[in-house]
Amino acid sequence: MSSALIKQITTKSPKDIVILGAYRSPITRAVKGGLAKLSPEEILYQTVKGALSKIKIPLDIVDDVLIGTVLQTLGGQKASALAIKSIGFPVSTTVNTCNRQCSSSIQSLSYVGNSIRCEDYKIGIAAGVESMTWDYFPHRGIPSRISENLLNLANQEAKDVLMPMGITSENVALKYGLNRQELDQFAFDSHRKASIARDSGLFNDEIIPITVDDGKVIDMDDGIRSSISIEKLNSLQPAFTKDGLTTAGNSSQISDGGSIALLTTREEADKLGLKPVGRYISSTVAGVEASLMGIAPAFAIPQLLKKLNLELKDISKFELNEAFATQSLYVLKKLNLENRLIDGDINPKGGAIALGHPLGATGIRCLSTLLNSMEGDGELGIVSMCCSTGQGYAGLFVKET
Repeated sequence: MSSALIKQITTKSPKDIVILGAYRSPITRAVKGGLAKLSPEEILYQTVKGALSKIKIPLDIVDDVLIGTVLQTLGGQKASALAIKSIGFPVSTTVNTCNRQCSSSIQSLSYVGNSIRCEDYKIGIAAGVESMTWDYFPHRGIPSRISENLLNLANQEAKDVLMPMGITSENVALKYGLNRQELDQFAFDSHRKASIARDSGLFNDEIIPITVDDGKVIDMDDGIRSSISIEKLNSLQPAFTKDGLTTAGNSSQISDGGSIALLTTREEADKLGLKPVGRYISSTVAGVEASLMGIAPAFAIPQLLKKLNLELKDISKFELNEAFATQSLYVLKKLNLENRLIDGDINPKGGAIALGHPLGATGIRCLSTLLNSMEGDGELGIVSMCCSTGQGYAGLFVKET
């Protein structure tokens, strides 16, 4: 049954939702990295403008732009609209923002893809941006104003949506019996794979160079630690609890960056003479306990596969966001994917522990890396990630060559 369904999914149709390009900025360390002096709107402006210069599509035929962002004030709407309108889009091109926490940009892509599928419009951009340099401190993602009256009425699950992410990581480690050595080994492997990919130029096709105020061009990720050792990782102190297992070394990095994808139908792409690089099939979001939010991909991925009558073995490549080594390892163990990790089918170029995790941009960063990791026309790939407040996103994509 599976092979027939795969053929059905991969057979090309004029109504397919195709991706004409998926790009990202370099991901750089918050505060100390190459993009730290740029505002999120400047990062977004350059990322989108640079990508559109590669795709070569007239601005006046883009109907809607949906931008994932997590930490910006006013939901990022005004700053994002400033960036998009500054590129030269006409007033008829609308702008909106989306916040599903860490999956905000890839959720934006699903919304754009589904809107095109429903014939709400023909051409849309999904993008994402986060400057954690500008917007993460001092609140660190926890609201500074919360109703005490509502907190007094709330059940524990409701209160847990405010739990710091590092504590949710410790909860996963404790509940599922993970150990420090395997967490640090996972982090080491992420840096090793990312270092090899960067040094081999494997990220070049997905990165849009960004020019900073002094005229310097930033064109490489700067959070990857080529010289990291297991011994160094083992020596790091717990970051969130006294006797915890989660450290700065086995957690995703606080980072700055942007990402973008352009979507339309195949028939519209043909009219424009543009060649798709991939196709959006479907996505889903699964809910889990907020205090264990990192485990959510282990539920979102099966939920997606069940929806499409597919199996894990049908998927060629996975990009699973590495929020923490704890939750990443849980997902791999729960889904029996540890051998697929060893075989290079999962995060073959490393992940957010090495590359960094600019919250609003990471989802489409994962998609861009996924599409550039798959080689054969018709290969199936999944992007999945956990989201703060107890959710997990999973999306199915097809490679086109």
